[in-house]
Amino acid sequence: GEMMKYLKNLRLFGELVNIGVENGKIAEIISADSFVDGEDFGGAKIYPGLIDIHSHGAVGIDTMDAELETLAKYYLDRGVTTWYPTTMTMSREDVNKVTSQKLPANGANIPGFHLEGPFLNPAKCGAQDPAHITAPSTEWLEGMDNVKLITVAPESEGGIDFISRVNAVVCIGHTTADYDTACAAFSAGAKCLTHTFNAMPSIAHRAPGPIVAGADMGAYAQIICDGIHIHPAVIRMAVRMFGKDKIILISDSMCATGLSDGEYCLGGLPTFVNGGVATLKDGTLAGSTVNLFECVKRAISFGIPEEDAVKMASENPARLMGLNKGKIAVGMDADFIIVNDEFELLRSVARGEF
Repeated sequence: GEMMKYLKNLRLFGELVNIGVENGKIAEIISADSFVDGEDFGGAKIYPGLIDIHSHGAVGIDTMDAELETLAKYYLDRGVTTWYPTTMTMSREDVNKVTSQKLPANGANIPGFHLEGPFLNPAKCGAQDPAHITAPSTEWLEGMDNVKLITVAPESEGGIDFISRVNAVVCIGHTTADYDTACAAFSAGAKCLTHTFNAMPSIAHRAPGPIVAGADMGAYAQIICDGIHIHPAVIRMAVRMFGKDKIILISDSMCATGLSDGEYCLGGLPTFVNGGVATLKDGTLAGSTVNLFECVKRAISFGIPEEDAVKMASENPARLMGLNKGKIAVGMDADFIIVNDEFELLRSVARGEF
C-alpha cells in the first residue's frame, strides 16, 4: 500500500488533532502535539465530506448527458466528495445508457445512481416529462445494476409490491399518496421522502399525508435547502419533526448550477433561470441552482447548528445508503472537507487523495 500521509493541526469537535490517511482510509487520529510530517492546517475545522444523493447536474451538464467526469470534478472542488447522479423521467434506453456508463476514477465518488422516475405520479410530475412516466416494474430495471436509489409514487399501480421487491433504497416522491398509503410504503421497505414538501401533498390536520407518515414511521426526509423550495421556518420545523439524524440535505441542483441566469434544458424540458431560481415555462420550480455545500451554508444561516447541518449532508445520507463514510473516525473512508470559522471551504478530499 501507500505510505501514511498526515494532515496536521485540524480541529475535530474542538480538539486539535493530526490525521493519518492510508490506502484511502482514515488510519489514525492522534493529538496535534505528536510529531509527524505533513501539511499544517493551522487549526482549521475538519468535517466529513458532503454526500449529495439528489443532484441532476451543474455547469451546463445534465446527468442525462453522460458526461460525469466534469461533474464529478465540479462537485469535489465544492466539498461534495460523494454524489449519486440523479436521472430524470426519460426513456428506458436513455436511462440505461446513463446508468451503465463507465464511472470516472477522479472527482467525487459515485457509488451509484438515483432514478428520480419514471415511476412517478403524472399529477405531481413537477419538472419531469409526463410522457415517459410508467408504472413501477422490476423488469424495467433489468440489467441496471448501478441503480442504488429510486424515487417512487407508492400509489402507482403495483407500487407497494414493487417497493417490497426492488433491490435498491426507495424514496417516496412525486406523489399524491395519503397518510395510509405512505405508511404502507414505509412498511414495505421505503426509507425516505424525496425533496420533502415538494411534489407531494402538504400537511393538513385531518389529512396528514406522506410527510407526517414519514415522521411517524422513522423515515429519512430529503430537504432542498436553498431557501427557495422550502421556507426556512418550514426547514426548522422539519428538523424538529424528523430529528437531526433523519434529515438529509440535498441540492436537487440542475445544469444551470454554477452558471448565470438564462435558458437551459432539464430532462428534455426548457427551463428558465432568473435570479438563481429555475422554473419551467409555467412557473413550476425545476430544481435548485446551488450545490450542496452552499445548501449547508444556508441551513446554518437559517439557524441550524453547523455540526448538525454538516451531519445532515454527510453522516445521515451515508447511513441511509450504507456507505463507510460520513464520519471522521479510524477505518472510515478518507473523504473530508476542511473549512475555516466562516465555513468557507479550504480543502476537499476524496479517497485520501491530497
